[in-house]
Amino acid sequence: MGVIRQVASASEFDRPAMSWEGIDHALNRVRGEAARVALDLAELDRHGAYRLIQGADLTGETRRRWEPEIARVQRLWKSHEAFSAVVERAAHVRGAGGEDPRAELDLLLTGASVALPTGENVAPAEAVARMTGDYEAVTETVSAIETAWDVLQPRLGELEAMWKEVCTLSDMVELPADAHEGLRENLERIGETVHGDPLALVVDDGVDTSALLLLRDALDRTRGELRDALRMRDSYEESVRRLTWAIDDVEQAALRTERLRARVVEKISSPEASERLDPVPGLRAAVAEMDELRDRGDWRELGSRLGRIQQTVHDVEDALREQGRVLTELLQRRAELRGRLDSCRARAARLGLDGHRRLVAPYVRAHWELWSAPSDLRAATTALTVYDRTLRELANGRDPDGEAGDRDGASG
Repeated sequence: MGVIRQVASASEFDRPAMSWEGIDHALNRVRGEAARVALDLAELDRHGAYRLIQGADLTGETRRRWEPEIARVQRLWKSHEAFSAVVERAAHVRGAGGEDPRAELDLLLTGASVALPTGENVAPAEAVARMTGDYEAVTETVSAIETAWDVLQPRLGELEAMWKEVCTLSDMVELPADAHEGLRENLERIGETVHGDPLALVVDDGVDTSALLLLRDALDRTRGELRDALRMRDSYEESVRRLTWAIDDVEQAALRTERLRARVVEKISSPEASERLDPVPGLRAAVAEMDELRDRGDWRELGSRLGRIQQTVHDVEDALREQGRVLTELLQRRAELRGRLDSCRARAARLGLDGHRRLVAPYVRAHWELWSAPSDLRAATTALTVYDRTLRELANGRDPDGEAGDRDGASG
């Protein structure tokens, strides 16, 4: 009895016996299958991911997927044991000699001789097919878990290293132990999922790392703030001194821009010249607040505050440069329009058209807008365009009144 099905029916001996050649071929085949399955089982047992899975406290989707594989692995080992016993029995019968054993060998090698742990008796070929199916199912699940771990565990390791650095920096700036409790809890939840339920993060044949990326961003941001806080603690006086110098430079730039703005407002009417930038009082008040934070030892907030004020200083410098450029362009535009008007007037004089009655009104309007204060550059541009267009028409003989030489208006 045992794992080898005993010959129970005489009718089974009534089949034509296999030839010795067929028997040897079949015996070699099952020996090879037994060896192959043994190698597969040994490889599975040595597989790193399989060993990790066996020792892991699996949960959720991963546990649901793995529990059937546990039964498959157990069935696979027992099936291989039964299959190997049949192979060994067949080899023993083949080598024992004596009465013609071909009928028994035929049954061992092709009949329902393998007693599976399910209670079924199947032929060796069917047993091989079942063991192969179980092995492939197990390795497929192992591979799925391993693939997820290969993606998730390095990222989790990076997060854990970042968290250790955050803790170290927090201690150095004397923050309370629970200052980053939210980050710690989030990391713990993600770690439990990565270790115990990696398949929960597998979506559409890909691994969803979005939660890890969000936590990485939060840890990186916190780490940066703590580094700033540490630098602030170690170099507060120097940082404030440099910041004050930068604000002094902004103040000088603001004064220069305001003087330029006053000139433009006096000379030119434009909404672009109406805005007055006065950022310095707010910047100096922000620096004064930093002293209060220093007195409380709030180095983390000081580090963040320093970064924000420095960024504001840069933004104000950019705004002042831009305003200076706009104001300068307004003065340059007025000078350009004046030059164009003088050029048109000179061309009219060369053509003998200076003082033509059709040129008087646009010239006077353009001249008034450009030399009065404040100048209206839009109105001046319109008048100059009319003056230039009329001059071209007259120069090309397109005076509808036929009075190319008429100078009845003021000469300007």
